[in-house]
Amino acid sequence: MTRAVAIAPAERRLALLKAAFREVAEKGFSEVTLDDIARRAGVSKGVTLYHFESKEDLFRELFGWLIDSIHGRMREAVAAAPDPVAKVRALIGVIFPSPSKNRAFFRAYLDFCGLASRHESFREVAGRFYDGCRDIDAAIAAEGARRGIFAVRDAGEAGVTMRAIFDGLMTRWLTEPDPDAVFDDYKRRCEREILRYLEGPAGREEAGRRR
Repeated sequence: MTRAVAIAPAERRLALLKAAFREVAEKGFSEVTLDDIARRAGVSKGVTLYHFESKEDLFRELFGWLIDSIHGRMREAVAAAPDPVAKVRALIGVIFPSPSKNRAFFRAYLDFCGLASRHESFREVAGRFYDGCRDIDAAIAAEGARRGIFAVRDAGEAGVTMRAIFDGLMTRWLTEPDPDAVFDDYKRRCEREILRYLEGPAGREEAGRRR
């Protein structure tokens, strides 16, 4: 007789978060139900409600979990890069991993932004995401300025602008008729525009020689 394998609550919770992410990326937040999430995770709706009070609660925690994961990958990639330009490129590598991964994340993320614009609890999570991104981006800008590579005067402001370039290009990429075909073009464009912004007019001639 085969004995059932007990699953720890933390593992069950993680399975529900992953199932919710896949469901929202495919269908959109408004179309997803707790039954859909439970079915994909292989549990009952009752188990889902044991871990999360509502779909909104689950979605809020989902983005908290995604934020921690994304920040961790960005910090690791940036720390391993030897100089500010390489750090920008490493950061873009994390943000643009592949068409399928970017499509899944940004579809869910845009739904989340809509909720954040209307609900304070979601806005707090969004704020944590952008605060962490700003700190990572600003640290790169500040190091580049100290080393005479970047021309930015306000590293905090530069961090916000860098993130706006990332998000703007990624949102535009999602609306392309064939996003997969132009993914690499958008990735290269993101690198080019961020470095152009950070280096300023005076640094572009030197930057051209470096590349």
